[in-house]
Amino acid sequence: MPIQILVATDLTARADRPFARAKLLADTWTADRTLLFVGSPKTEVDIAKVEAQLRRNYGADAEGCNLAINYGKPPEVIADTASQLDSDLIIVGAARHNNISDFFLGTAVDHLVHHAAAPVLIVKERPRADYDRILVATDFSDFSAHALRTALAFFPAAKIELVHAYHVAYEAWLKSEGVAAEMRSDAEKELQDFMTRMDLSESEASRVTPRLVEGNLHQSIFNMLDTGDFDLLVLGTHGRSGFVMATIGSRASEMMGWSPVDVLMVRKPT
Repeated sequence: MPIQILVATDLTARADRPFARAKLLADTWTADRTLLFVGSPKTEVDIAKVEAQLRRNYGADAEGCNLAINYGKPPEVIADTASQLDSDLIIVGAARHNNISDFFLGTAVDHLVHHAAAPVLIVKERPRADYDRILVATDFSDFSAHALRTALAFFPAAKIELVHAYHVAYEAWLKSEGVAAEMRSDAEKELQDFMTRMDLSESEASRVTPRLVEGNLHQSIFNMLDTGDFDLLVLGTHGRSGFVMATIGSRASEMMGWSPVDVLMVRKPT
């Protein structure tokens, strides 16, 4: 489990969601929290004022937090600070009017996910409880396997649904009704082989429910999240075929934009 959490914040009331989630996770994991405030290189930050603002906005929940103040472009500063502190998890917000989280709606998310070794948790919902139902997308790659292992390790009490979306071309339906069944059979075998390679313990396997869905990956995930049955989406940051575009680049911003729940981006160590 993580023991070092880095929370990127502008220290205002708008950043209460990532702060509250970090507090909840830190209490569960007995982890240390470091709040990172990124200032403009052109203006020196008044540390005393920042500390007063921290106490005013977060009260007793801020006790025990470390405070880091660095200057520069937020994505670069966050990644560099996480590396310096050997952070196990980076937590950021996703509000559209938050100085820190605005950049997640654009290409800067690429920089953070590509350059930060630690998983990145984008908090969208107001935390009310631990993550109990987690959706993990897989393309059967080593990268999605690492994402699943991370979810299992970070949240040992959660139930996890592992989803793979396979596509049956319209032309296949026209040529033969058996083609679609054959493609599903192939996907089922790939899923079974993937689970075998995972070599999960009995307790881990009991928490994972593999699931195949036919159709577009993004639409399938959206439909599943829209049911309200999940409180966290976990994505690996690389994969084969189209999955790489689903998790990195412009599609990452798109998926995080429409996801109604928090999103954990997991990068496989190189």
